[in-house]
Amino acid sequence: MSDLRNLLKGQTIAGTTADNLNTVGGRVYLDGTAAAALNDLVKIVDAWRSVRVPTYGSPIPSTGDTAVHQFELPNTIETVLAPATGEVAFVQMITVQNAGVGSITLDLFLTDADGTNIDVLDDLIIGAGEVVNLMTSASLSFPQFYADESLQIRRRVVSGVPGDCYAKVNYILTAQA
Repeated sequence: MSDLRNLLKGQTIAGTTADNLNTVGGRVYLDGTAAAALNDLVKIVDAWRSVRVPTYGSPIPSTGDTAVHQFELPNTIETVLAPATGEVAFVQMITVQNAGVGSITLDLFLTDADGTNIDVLDDLIIGAGEVVNLMTSASLSFPQFYADESLQIRRRVVSGVPGDCYAKVNYILTAQA
């Protein structure tokens, strides 16, 4: 057993992060005695990938989901989708529904790791009973994108009744914790 395997002996694959591998593995110098450690490192990384990124960045089967958010407060930025630590979600569709009788105006933000709200869409007006798909609307043409714990989807109801507004985000994971 190599020194690398000994260092990781008490670690589970599910509990192993890329930082753990870097800390334990450090730099590997190619010489005759490093061959066993390199082979062990390849096996450990393959095992880690099979748990964390089983499809190597492509969509992971059976992880598609829809995040639904009903707004609560007026003029308050609320989170619609915030993937968990270690998750990467490919956002396929974002829809907003106005279930009320009056129009609603809202803003869309992407919030980065520093908590900075990046204004993506300002003053979108949604009529009573209307559903707007931001990805397929010819006037909006919002692209599909990836979100993770450091890039969250947030919205704010600027005017209208917040409780009448629903946001839905369809996504599929490409990496998971």
